[in-house]
Amino acid sequence: MLLLNRTLLRMARGLWGWILAIAGLKLLTLVGTATFAGIVSGYLGNLTSPQLTLADARHAILGALFTALWMLGTELLTGEAEYRCTAKARQSLRTSIFSKILELDVGNIEVIGPSSAITSAVDGVESMQVYYSKYLPGLIYCLTAPVYLFFRLREISFLPAVLLLAASVVLMPVNNLFRQHIESLKTGYWKSLEQLTGYYLESVRGLTTLKLFDRDEDRTLGLEERSRDFNARIMDVMKVNFASFLVTDGLIYGSMTAAVCLTAWQLTQEQVTFGQSLMFLMLSFGFFGSVRQLMTSTHAALAGVSAADKMEQLLAIDTTRPYNPQLPPEVPSYEGIRLEGIRFSYPHRGTTLENLSLDIPKGQVTALVGLSGSGKSTIAGILMRFYDLDQGRCLLEGRDYISMTPEELRRRVAMVPQTVNLFTGTLAENLRIAAPDATDDQLLEALGQVRLLDWVLAQPEKLETPVGDAGSRLSGGQRQKVGIARALLSQAEYLILDEATSSVDLDSEREIWNCIDELAKSRTLVLISHRLSSIRNAHRIYVLEQGRISQQGCHPELMNQGGLYRRLVEEQAQLEQLGEEELCHE
Repeated sequence: MLLLNRTLLRMARGLWGWILAIAGLKLLTLVGTATFAGIVSGYLGNLTSPQLTLADARHAILGALFTALWMLGTELLTGEAEYRCTAKARQSLRTSIFSKILELDVGNIEVIGPSSAITSAVDGVESMQVYYSKYLPGLIYCLTAPVYLFFRLREISFLPAVLLLAASVVLMPVNNLFRQHIESLKTGYWKSLEQLTGYYLESVRGLTTLKLFDRDEDRTLGLEERSRDFNARIMDVMKVNFASFLVTDGLIYGSMTAAVCLTAWQLTQEQVTFGQSLMFLMLSFGFFGSVRQLMTSTHAALAGVSAADKMEQLLAIDTTRPYNPQLPPEVPSYEGIRLEGIRFSYPHRGTTLENLSLDIPKGQVTALVGLSGSGKSTIAGILMRFYDLDQGRCLLEGRDYISMTPEELRRRVAMVPQTVNLFTGTLAENLRIAAPDATDDQLLEALGQVRLLDWVLAQPEKLETPVGDAGSRLSGGQRQKVGIARALLSQAEYLILDEATSSVDLDSEREIWNCIDELAKSRTLVLISHRLSSIRNAHRIYVLEQGRISQQGCHPELMNQGGLYRRLVEEQAQLEQLGEEELCHE
């Protein structure tokens, strides 16, 4: 029953006052219970005594009433203290988890995965708060209550008091045997819960795809299989719990029976009075009330300990980034961004980029093209410093990336990803993520730049138009335009567009590329696009093959060189021509 988890104890900062208060209130309730038992047993023991007067009865009744009110008050205060401790624990734990998750940069997000974050922040916290509000106060109470009762009862009947104290002490190691087994089962329980949660979230996100290919029934079978596995693991834990209660209850009631029989024998031998034996009988279960409470909270706290192990893995992730503000800037500095001899690989994957160097001149449009998996989006992530390099360096106008914090860098370099994330709320709230202090006029100006102003002004609520859950009330093209407008509001000098038109219709794509052409006149752009016809006007195009640059130059130069770029352009032109011919036939 001794679940002294270092992670949970370390995170109990600010909770010890409540924990000690709960334990103290429980002990005060026990003191009231013992006093009540003494009053009642004393009165009943003297009920046949001729010396008993009406005043004695009145005092006994008032004393019993006072102690009953005392116990009621301490019980109510205990409930309030447990509630306060629970609320503070939940707030503290979730703040720690969410703060850590927010510290993780894009490069570390895949280390934990969304399902693990959800189970840690929701189910894990619910389990861990029991450790603070129930288990730790129960442990302190369990260590003090039997000792208090022993000293209270030893004057009445020493041997039965020793027997009950010994039984209450023995219960702890006996229960620990079951706890160790349950703790090993809880590891599988949490793993199964994460798999079930992740599979369910995947199924919800991909429901359209499942329906499209008529695979929803197969997915349902998979969900049922994982549900059965999770249910089996719950039942395994419950079986051990049942065996634990069976054994411990046997010890409790067996020792109580022995103690009561011994006290009854002493009563027949006139070694104790009837009132004393009655008080002993009333308080004998109190020896084990604290232990039973601890046992109940122990089995609940075990889930919290298992969750704490998962949380420890999350909190242990190193979020520090290389940072050396003392690095001197390069002289003369390059007007733009320069990547020199970079090497990068993802964890548990092969090398993605190898000895790659490129220049992004300020005030020009630079494009990255290549087959899928060639490293285009990885370069975009490196330019945003989502990842740190294995080798080489990145320079922004002569300053090494590691001489700036990621936050400082991202005030100068912004990005519009393949899929723009919008949050539940209004259009204005989503735009102000990039510029919290932006005025309505500035928001409207940015929307005008992305050709979305007329649509917004046509809405009844204008900038306060709700975008829906994850932007569900907007079309794909509108979401992308909002993403570009948000990037513009950041006032970043360098703008990266990573397949910004990959998920929109043709009309929206044309509008977005027209917008990008306008932006190219005032911003430094880095374009990554599968549609090569849209980047032919770029000042410089880099062609990537297997993590290396195989070609570079402007569109005419690359077409004259031949190679991969020319082949991709010609293949795409043929596909577009075939598509137009099919439309004509229709």
